[in-house]
Order: sequence, then C-alpha cells, then structure tokens
Amino acid sequence: MKLVDALVQALRDWGVRYVFGVSGANIEHVHDAIHRHGQGKLHSVLAKSEVGAAFMADGRARIHNTLAVCCATSGGGMLNLAVGIAESYAESVPVLALVGQPSTPLEGRGAFQDSSGIGHCVDAVKFWQSISKYVGKIKQAGDFWPMLSGAVEAAMSGRRGPAVLLLPRDVFDLEVGAFPTWWPADLELIGRPPPVALGEAQALLAAIRSARRPLLLIGQGVRRSRDAAAVGAFARELGIPVVTTMSARAEFPNHDPLYLGMIGAAGHPSAHEYLNAKADLIIAAGTSLDIMTRVAVEKSFKDKRFAVIDIDTEAVHRVVKPEVTIRADVGLAFRALLKLLDKSSLRPFPPVHEYSRRYYEPRLAPPLPGDDPKTDQGPMLLQSQALRILAGHLPDRGHIVFDAGNCAAAAMHYHPVPEGSTSTIALGMGGMGYSIPAGIAAQLGSEPGTRTMVLCGDGAFLMLGMEVHTAIDLRLPVLFVVFNNAMHGMCATRQQTYFQSRIEAVRYPRVGFASVARGLAPEDQLWVGAASTPEELRERLQEYYDNHGDLPGVLDLHLTREELPPFAPFLGADAPTIPASAFAAQRSA
Repeated sequence: MKLVDALVQALRDWGVRYVFGVSGANIEHVHDAIHRHGQGKLHSVLAKSEVGAAFMADGRARIHNTLAVCCATSGGGMLNLAVGIAESYAESVPVLALVGQPSTPLEGRGAFQDSSGIGHCVDAVKFWQSISKYVGKIKQAGDFWPMLSGAVEAAMSGRRGPAVLLLPRDVFDLEVGAFPTWWPADLELIGRPPPVALGEAQALLAAIRSARRPLLLIGQGVRRSRDAAAVGAFARELGIPVVTTMSARAEFPNHDPLYLGMIGAAGHPSAHEYLNAKADLIIAAGTSLDIMTRVAVEKSFKDKRFAVIDIDTEAVHRVVKPEVTIRADVGLAFRALLKLLDKSSLRPFPPVHEYSRRYYEPRLAPPLPGDDPKTDQGPMLLQSQALRILAGHLPDRGHIVFDAGNCAAAAMHYHPVPEGSTSTIALGMGGMGYSIPAGIAAQLGSEPGTRTMVLCGDGAFLMLGMEVHTAIDLRLPVLFVVFNNAMHGMCATRQQTYFQSRIEAVRYPRVGFASVARGLAPEDQLWVGAASTPEELRERLQEYYDNHGDLPGVLDLHLTREELPPFAPFLGADAPTIPASAFAAQRSA
C-alpha cells in the first residue's frame, strides 16, 4: 500500500471525518487519495486560506472534543497554517497538521519553497517544534507508521496539543505495507489518561471538609476531559458554588442556582467579589489560571487555599502553591471523587444566601477625537441594545463562537449560555478572525437542527470574512453577526485609557459588509441583512429565522457610538453595576 493511501485510510477509519485545507503542488496527493478512498466517511473541506483551515481544525477539535486534521502545501501555505497551529498549541487542542514539502532530492538545491534549513531557507522542523508537541519529517517508508502513530499519540495524550507531519512530495508513493498488527483501530484507545491516585483524591476531600466556603473554578480542561458531566455532578452533590473562566462558560449550566458567574477580564463583578471576599478554598479544575482568568481576583490569591485538578499542572504551579494537586484527567478525577463521597460523611454545604449576579452597567465611551457630534441625534443602535435583542435568538443546544475585541467581551459578559449549547473563544494567541472559520467547523458535523451563531467585529471580518464562502459551499446554517464600528474597538479603548486618546492605526473607512457578502452568493444560498436601529435588528432577525434559517447568513450591525466594554482592566472598583435580571428585562425595551 502506498503511503498516501495508508494515511488517508487511517484517518478515515479513525472517524476524523474532515481534512481542512487549501491544496497545492506538495499536498495534492492527499486530496487525490481522499477522493479515491474517502468512501463518504472522510471529506476534504476547502478553506479560503490556510489560516482559516487551521482555525477550522482547532474549532472542530475544541468543540467536538476529537482529533481534527488540517493540511497545507509548502512555502506560504505552511507558514499561513502556523497561525492556527500556534493557537492550538497555546490552548491544548489536538490537531494533526499535514504539511507538504518539496521533494527530498531537491532540498538545498534550488527547490521551490524549500524549507529544509539548508542554506538561506526556513528550517521547517525547527519552525514547527516551537509551536507543536510533535514534529516528524518522513524520509523513508519505515518512518511512516511509527511517525503517524507518534504524532496522534502526542496530540491526544496528557496535555493535548497539535502534532505536525512533514511530507516531502516524493514520499507519497512509497510502499509502506499493510496496517501493522499493533495499529490502534480506535482513537479512544490512543492517549488514555493514567488512573487517578486515590491518596490525592482523599486529600482533596479532606481539604473540602475543612473549608467553610469552597468555590469550584471550572476551566476549559473540563470540556476536554473524558467525563465532563462528573464535574457538575460533584458540585451539586456537595452544594459547592461554581464560577467559570471565559473559555469555559458553557461547562456548567448558566441557570443552575449554584452558578455564580464568570471570572476574568470580562467576568462578572459579583463573581469577583464572592471569590475575593468569601471563598476560602478554590478548587481550580481544568484551568492554568492564566492572566485573562486572574484579572480582578489575583490580589486575593495570597490569602486563599487552592486545590488544583488537571492533566498537566505545571502552568498553574507557576502561579499559585496549591495545598492539594491531582494530576489527572479532570472528569475522571471527579468521577473518582464521587465514588469516594459515597463512603464519606461529608455533608452538602448550605446554599449561598443573598447572592445576586451583577453585570457592569453599559455606559457610553468618551467620544474619540474627530467624532461627529451629530451622531447622538436620531435613532441609533448601541452594542448593549444589540446584545439584549440577540439574546433571544442564541441557539439552544447549538454553538456560539466569539472573536476578539470589545464585542466579544460584552457578549460573554451579558449573554448567559443557553442550556446544552457550547461557547468558544480563542484566548491562546487571541487571533482576530478565529470565530468565522471556527464557527463553520462547529456547525459542520453537528446533529440536524443545530444552529451556530458567530459574534465578531468588523476587523475580524476584514481578516477572515471570506471564509463565509466556505459556509456557503457547505450550506451550513451559521449566522455571522458583525459588530461594525469602523475601528478596532478594544485598541481604541486602550488608546483612550492609556495614551491620552492619541488614536493611531485603529480606525478605517466604514465597510458595508452586507453588500460585500451579497457578492459571495445569490439569495437562495446566502442571506444578508443590515441594521442600524434596534427595530431594524429585530426585523432582520425575524426575517432570517422565519424564512432563511437553513442558510448561512451575514448580519451587519451599524454602530455609530461606542460603549465602554465590560472589561475589568479598563474599569475601576467603583464602576457602576446592575443586576443581571435587570439587563435581561430590558431586552424588549
């Protein structure tokens, strides 16, 4: 069996379902083999850029909790793919990247797009080693089976992450023989986590027993775990209140009485206050306590007892010194804790009394230099108004994907996640435009009836908005909502806050994204709409969901005045707040 045929058949039989990429001379063998051997079980997804392909793979792996695959040809294609792979590396997302290379005999001898490291060219191996868990360059037939196995084992084991296989053009036709007898037929057999140490679990129960107000902090490692439901079950069994990180908003039901809210840069001030003033034991599950999580609460950490649970605790140990550490798959650890509870005398904690989730009150930002004072005259659409209206249309048991910037911070702050839906944001590298391809991957392969909403800024759409055409190609019901303020809003806010309103390199002429999108496909393949007032937004949403909800859609929100984002680094301790219920009650206003 030829190497390329073996590769594709292995991916097909593992059930990865999709290979996201852009074809080219040194990767086209893979696409040809998918055409010949896919059998309706493995499909090529043609992205509009390799950046988009890598973000699609990241989104699929992250949201569907599986190994995802992307590919690119050599040269610029390889370098573009690295943007998304770096995000996967930072956020522990299992992605396999297949990267074509020039033929081996031409390395260092004038190969087009040479990346052998010989002479004045990129060294692909060293390049990928800095942003992936595993890099293998196949040079001969005997490399193939162990390198493919090693790459997937690395991606799926321990703290997950991306792996890269470099495939020179001349190796695709090498004879590699049949599948080895030791070959794992099921991805579930790869990267099985070690068992939970009983002593560590008992130590955590002892720490909880000695606490008065324990608090469970859930991070995105819970989603990646093998028994995520056990985490919530443990909290309910003991009545332990829960907060989530920005990356894990959907990992505990947002309407559960135990849920206090989200902490971090865009977190809820009431949740920050409870952690800072009342919690005496923080059980950090599946989080490294990165700076986006620590904002607004880090000062109180020195007075807190910590227990940490994660498959890899190295990062969190650089931030705090935990009293208890459980190095294990988060879900399996909590399943073991539940079993121990059956034999313990630990009683549920009393409910948290007089707690009300509170949001930062939406307020207009100071005008930017050069703003037209006539902007405030007549009907207009504010970001907070748009979010109140959109809240009634968030997908149930679907997917919500956020991009970078003020609109994402506000949407995460003000929108509870509907029951059964996922909530995803890329905070590793924080690249603008991530949400558009990731939203496509979220919807792709979901159950019939599932819907996806993408919330992004105009800057993100300018970067990767052409990936909407991929949603058109696949006929996916994804609504791309573009908050169009003709600037990079968070950058402008920082320049107002820290640089005395010296506004530079963040503003540009307004783009009509509805008109741009209309050029991508006819009306029976893509719905487009625009709104500049609350009433127009309600009308556009009703039009889309009543008549075109089975199509991809682009909704351009024309925002003429900025509001201060509910972003803790920009707000003081005395920033005004409102009850969450009051914000929701204004939805129909």
